[in-house]
Amino acid sequence: MIRKKRKRKKLWKLEELAAIRVTERARAASEGERERVRGCNGRNEEERLINHLFKERGYNKELRPVQSKDETVTIYLALTLSNLISLNEVDETLLTNVWMDHGWTDYRLAWNSTEFDDIDVLRLPSSMVWLPEIVLENNNDAQFQVAYYCNVLVYPNGFVYWLPPAIFRSSCSINVHYFPFDWQNCTLKFSSLTYNAKEISLHLKEEMDSETEKYYKVEWIIIDPEGFTENGEWEIIHRPARRNTHKNIPMDSNKHQDITFYLIIKRKPLFYIVNIIIPCVLISFMASLVYYLPADSGEKMTLSISVLLAQSVFLLLISQRLPETSMAVPLIVKYLMFIMVLVTVVVLNCVIVLNLHFRTPSTHVMTHWTKEFFLEKLPRLLHMSRPAESDPGWEGALPRRSSSVGYIAKAEEYYSLKSRSELMFEKQSERHGLATRPTPTAAYKPSSDSDVNDQLYNEMKPAVEGANYIVKHMHNKSDYNEEKDNWSGIARTVDRLCFYIVTPIMTLGTICIFLMGIYNHPPPLPFEGDTFTYTEGARRFV
Repeated sequence: MIRKKRKRKKLWKLEELAAIRVTERARAASEGERERVRGCNGRNEEERLINHLFKERGYNKELRPVQSKDETVTIYLALTLSNLISLNEVDETLLTNVWMDHGWTDYRLAWNSTEFDDIDVLRLPSSMVWLPEIVLENNNDAQFQVAYYCNVLVYPNGFVYWLPPAIFRSSCSINVHYFPFDWQNCTLKFSSLTYNAKEISLHLKEEMDSETEKYYKVEWIIIDPEGFTENGEWEIIHRPARRNTHKNIPMDSNKHQDITFYLIIKRKPLFYIVNIIIPCVLISFMASLVYYLPADSGEKMTLSISVLLAQSVFLLLISQRLPETSMAVPLIVKYLMFIMVLVTVVVLNCVIVLNLHFRTPSTHVMTHWTKEFFLEKLPRLLHMSRPAESDPGWEGALPRRSSSVGYIAKAEEYYSLKSRSELMFEKQSERHGLATRPTPTAAYKPSSDSDVNDQLYNEMKPAVEGANYIVKHMHNKSDYNEEKDNWSGIARTVDRLCFYIVTPIMTLGTICIFLMGIYNHPPPLPFEGDTFTYTEGARRFV
């Protein structure tokens, strides 16, 4: 009996343990099922919320989010610049990569977050909700929309936040007056082409200061240093933003209000200095070297015209980078035109100098005042020196004897003793080794002194006339060469005078023209008469 009782107790205990295990498993299974049910409900809360907002409430995206027609929808705008891609001067187009910050309140999209499992933000396609249709008004390619219609963020209080990216090609009026030391003021003007000022009200975005917990307007273009790519040609000086209201335009027009973002940018001129200005200046000053080339080299005209052609090439290169406008003449074009005029004057100077250099007494007559002014006075003023003239004379000349009667007598005796043929061939016979033939002595009849003088005069007259002709010819040739040298001296004087005139003018003109551009700086403040700087450091609280 005792054993049977013990077996029964063991069976009861085993049954109790089995029951406890079954109940525990049942509880675990029920709890898991509950968790699965809760998870399924969590995944369907957004779907249920979307169904509640759009189907149950009958949301219509074509209607403005207002309860009465007299109400206006407040739109908050901000612009984040990620890249200033380029500024095309020829087309006057600014290419930028931006993010457009939109914000407004749509009371039809508000919900109680506690009823939908504490959902605090809802992401929806932008095609499902009402959009304010804010477009770039001064676009240059007829593309008014943004580049990508991303999702909108909807919050429980009905606030809608939309941040689409865009690449805008906006028109920017180029002021080329100080090119390449210029700065430009480009704008991005946003307005709504669908709604007027009575239907929507445009405002700058408002944010809260973390320290003072006060709200301030974002009156500048936002630039994220980590996401911004700096442009290699342009430097951003000012980037203010303004809400403009045109009181002369009625509120029924969509031109009554706009949000305008300004980009005041300054060109970085290093590229143009290295590739255009320095070569242009060096080639220009080569025109001064023309005055150091001698006229006989024949290269004066070649060098001056080569410089003129080089300046024409630079002018052509510059004209391809600038807009075809008659409003202003660029600074570098002024310099090129100034240099081309000077080089043209240099070419004219070369023509005049070559004309003076190659003048001869047979074609031109030098007046006394010309010789005195260009060969005496002007060279002294220009500090020109001429080589000293040597005194004419015969070095090693024998002293002249007091009388030639002895020589005449000897010549007469020589002629009387030898025949003309013997006189002609005597030296030739000696060179060929032939013996001289004795000549019989001619009969000499003494005559009077007058006959001797007449005979001597008749014999020496042709020689004297020939000597006089030679001397006269040498004098004429010397005078001819002297006057020709005087013309060459005048040409050198004119060359030096033009060098002293053209070189200082070229130097001063180059300095003055480029100083105008170097001191051309953007204004210290974005707007004239407004002392506010429109930067993150200076905030105006609402």
